[in-house]
Amino acid sequence: MSPNALEVVRRAYEAFNRGDLDSVVEYATPDFEYVATGTIPGAAGTYRGPEEYRRFLDWWWGEFDDPDIEVHELIDADNQVLACLTFRGRGKQSGVQTSWNIWQLWTVRDDKVVRGRGFTNKNEALEAAGVRG
Repeated sequence: MSPNALEVVRRAYEAFNRGDLDSVVEYATPDFEYVATGTIPGAAGTYRGPEEYRRFLDWWWGEFDDPDIEVHELIDADNQVLACLTFRGRGKQSGVQTSWNIWQLWTVRDDKVVRGRGFTNKNEALEAAGVRG
């Protein structure tokens, strides 16, 4: 994997935390695909291309005030980056502060992200990345 892959993923999270969603999407290739798993209504599904991924990101910013992703660890997993994260936000409708641990697996080629996948289960994320827990 390119030594820049970890930095690409790190910069994308920093852009998300700034609310700079255009910069996040700029890291995606035209054939980018993101698979969001989980139990959050409105978030699970497959998003193809930068435009659909942007709608997914807009959904997060539409549902939560000042959403934030804390990056705990980025793991080099062959041609992928496994991210161990905590997502935080205050629900716009409920006003309730929430947080949960999530894992994302990114495939990076030539300093662009070609595929992403979200996980709510650490063991599933590690298995998908081919990493032992």
